[in-house]
Amino acid sequence: MRTAAGRDSAGNSRRQRRRQSHRGKGPRNYQRSDERVQEDVNDRLSDAHWLDASDIEVSVAEREVTLDGFVGSLEAKRRAEDCAEAVSAVAHVQNNLRVQRHGTQEAAAGSD
Repeated sequence: MRTAAGRDSAGNSRRQRRRQSHRGKGPRNYQRSDERVQEDVNDRLSDAHWLDASDIEVSVAEREVTLDGFVGSLEAKRRAEDCAEAVSAVAHVQNNLRVQRHGTQEAAAGSD
């Protein structure tokens, strides 16, 4: 419903409606390749200042990202998963990372 001033029921003007984000709406039938998704995940993990990704292995199959390896804390495990989920076209992240503390390897609970 529009008011006399050209605003919709949420109070948005015509100009505001035209500026709505269409980010992520690619051309019909376009799908990012698994190789490109993997490269983007690797870049994000490498660029994260708070994460040592040197013991993380990334694989991608049909837009599903799998993280394997070791990190230093449960927080790092969660942040690595967040990095992967933030990449465009990722459908799911399987986080198999394990937390390594004080020279031992402890299994951290899996997160789906």
